Amino acid sequence: MNILAFGAHPDDVEFYCAGSLLKYAKAGHRVFIALTTSGNIGSNVIEGREEIARVREAEQREAAKVYGAEVRFLRFDDEGLQDTPELRRAVIDAIRWAAPDVIFTHFPGDTSTDHNVTGTVVGRVMLSLPGKNIPSGEPPLAKAPSLFYWDTSAGLHFEPEAYVDISETMDEKLRALAMHKSQFAWLATFQVSSLTEHCRIANAFRGLAIGRAYAEGFRGYRIHGYMPDFKLLP
Repeated sequence: MNILAFGAHPDDVEFYCAGSLLKYAKAGHRVFIALTTSGNIGSNVIEGREEIARVREAEQREAAKVYGAEVRFLRFDDEGLQDTPELRRAVIDAIRWAAPDVIFTHFPGDTSTDHNVTGTVVGRVMLSLPGKNIPSGEPPLAKAPSLFYWDTSAGLHFEPEAYVDISETMDEKLRALAMHKSQFAWLATFQVSSLTEHCRIANAFRGLAIGRAYAEGFRGYRIHGYMPDFKLLP
């Protein structure tokens, strides 16, 4: 299968679903990553938006090597994402590029603007994926992927309906997340735990629900023709 993780910023994919992506990769599936922004606001240390984006894209490419993933950057501005025709076309192009059987993205109830808009738009374009008359640089999609929403950063406003046990891949997940070195200082602006410790705590919390050391939680997206197949989760 082809697996697409569609995030808003570099580090989102590693934080929210890397444990599951590692399980897919180890089972021989192909992993793709698409990002609506390159996180060009996400530093109080690096000078300039272009340089922040360059650093963060390089970090994402290094993290993607953990799964052997291909990465596509849409390069919209960080902290300013809006549902526009330009964004929708770019998202459609990225999904068609990956030709996924499974898509993971942000929960639309996430109160981070970029997370909310990314997850919302991914869901809204699902019915456009097979359309021949939809403007796109990629051919129409001939399959109906299952779309799953991943957790929020502290579990706020999110109730999982499915869990993936990531106990065996947690150490590798944290190593992949640690590739985003620029974000340790940035996230210290907002929280008391480090980026990796925050992630470990969140996944330990979800693990409690299923009696495992660590887990990632997901919800399925439902619309006629694109009902989620939970059996496709690893």
